[in-house]
Amino acid sequence: MGIHRICMRDHIRNAIVSRILDGSTPPGTRLKEMTLAREFNVSQAPVREALRELEALGLLQSERYRGTCVRNIDMEELREAYELRAAIEESAARLAVPCAKADLDKLEGDIKLMRRANREHDTDAYMDSAVNFHRHIVQMSGNRLYLRAWEHMAWDIRARIAVQRIGLISSYTEERKQIVAALRGGDGDKAGRLLRYILGELLARLAKIQQTAQASADGTVKAAA
Repeated sequence: MGIHRICMRDHIRNAIVSRILDGSTPPGTRLKEMTLAREFNVSQAPVREALRELEALGLLQSERYRGTCVRNIDMEELREAYELRAAIEESAARLAVPCAKADLDKLEGDIKLMRRANREHDTDAYMDSAVNFHRHIVQMSGNRLYLRAWEHMAWDIRARIAVQRIGLISSYTEERKQIVAALRGGDGDKAGRLLRYILGELLARLAKIQQTAQASADGTVKAAA
């Protein structure tokens, strides 16, 4: 697979995700490979790869005789994904110590980028830096299966879905500084607990959204009855 084809696949994938999140491509919309290929001026191969990746993430679904269409975002699946991520990152932090100075410097650099993005209200830049911070800790563990599982979940997309649903940026800069300090001091257990705390806060907000949506749905059913 050529580099250009990979780049086009990612570009198409990200464009579709943006349209789903901003509501311009609502649930039920059919996505045709040929139409997208003409729009992006590419062959159907990178379009097909992008659609398959988004289907694996649960954003799209393929139906016999109907093709590929946009799904409602599954909040329960998103919550479960974050629970798995919390378990991986907590364990990864324990395995990461002792840490190389270059790794710790990289984490501190990501925090600086998050701070800047937060000041400038740049959600995309903030999410990129945050995802890079957490990915690097998983990489520092040296556990290839952890990293493979983490990357397979496409957190560059899932994190944006979560932020879009929650509707705000929470920097957790102080907690991330404490994570780096704990790793620098060789305390992987503390670093792991802090990572789980950050992800646990997000999980709590997702759970609240689910409860509100369920209460609203139950009220609608009762009213209809």
